[in-house]
Amino acid sequence: MEYFNKDISIRETSSQSKVKELIWTNSSFQCIDPTIVKDLTSFFQKANSSDIFHNDCDGITILEENGKKYLFLSELKSTFDSRDVFHAREQIISSYIKINMVMHLLRCYNKDDFIAKGFIVGLPPNKDYLRDLHKEQFLDCNNQYNAESEFVLDLCYGNKEKKITLKPNDCYKLKKLPLGDRCLFNEMELYYIEVAEDCSSIKLDVHDYI
Repeated sequence: MEYFNKDISIRETSSQSKVKELIWTNSSFQCIDPTIVKDLTSFFQKANSSDIFHNDCDGITILEENGKKYLFLSELKSTFDSRDVFHAREQIISSYIKINMVMHLLRCYNKDDFIAKGFIVGLPPNKDYLRDLHKEQFLDCNNQYNAESEFVLDLCYGNKEKKITLKPNDCYKLKKLPLGDRCLFNEMELYYIEVAEDCSSIKLDVHDYI
């Protein structure tokens, strides 16, 4: 964990990525090295655990403002489709669970002291794509419930804030896992943050999201 009293940068290292950087500003930050949760991923893979544990997000940040503690989990995406956005949700959930497992080794840690927020940062949603996705679900009566489409439409279609509140029961992969209350969030706000088409980075003020 590293302390910063200035802006922090979360980067996507792939040379092919279009969205390369998220900069958080206007606070003091404790940044957790994401290698910690990435190392746990291989453990869960070897144990043949649920694939919800096989994902990791790009950045995990702790901050405190106005007497409240926050855990920000950020994931950068370079394409916009229902599969990528839904996968980003799973990456954020997975990282939350694993970092809680690690943090509970600290005597002073209590997950209920922290407000968890997830940020999916990517290119603007294609309006035609979202409209077609909505029509597909609305018109096809035989279409089975599609978790990916449902989530993306709730988050990005007709939602000016592009924000939803996620609870553990909203993720079907968590329902049958014996995780207990200590590993799971009570609720988490998830945001979709748009990066302009001609930009590869974005700067966000913490105070706009607390």
